Amino acid sequence: MSKNLEAKKVVVSEIEEKIEKAESIVIVEYKALTVEQVTALRAKCRAANVDYCVLKNTLVRRALKNKGIEIDEKLLEGPNAYVFGNGDPISAPKMIKEFIAGCEKDKKKSPITIKCGIMDGEMQTVEQVKALADILPKDQLISKIMGVLNSQVTALAYVIKAYIDKQNEAAAE
Repeated sequence: MSKNLEAKKVVVSEIEEKIEKAESIVIVEYKALTVEQVTALRAKCRAANVDYCVLKNTLVRRALKNKGIEIDEKLLEGPNAYVFGNGDPISAPKMIKEFIAGCEKDKKKSPITIKCGIMDGEMQTVEQVKALADILPKDQLISKIMGVLNSQVTALAYVIKAYIDKQNEAAAE
């Protein structure tokens, strides 16, 4: 076997490993991305435990096929980058959405567009990826749930106290 084929097999196995570890994957198309933008994006990704990689589409296609993930072949054409969210399924979509919003905030057209996502071995549409990005982080969701539960308990305590006060007033008369 040729050295080139062996090297490609190694890269495909590394991509398969990334796919296996990732909670979610976002496939983005990048055009006119400056070095400064790429550097800033990679730094933000590293801080959020997200991997931003530019990989050969044919090798990714093969790795996805080996993992049994069906994806539209047209989505794996052109200049693509792959964003692997590790540890949290919303980290990769949220990171990309924040980057796009930051570019639009500066009144610039974003050099990145979301093509699709992959979560739990299933392809996600652009709308589904954006919906994932809108979900609050786990700690904020927990605090909201706790706030709702706490308000219900407090309301119940006020009702019980009012009932007891009413019973005490009736007994006093």
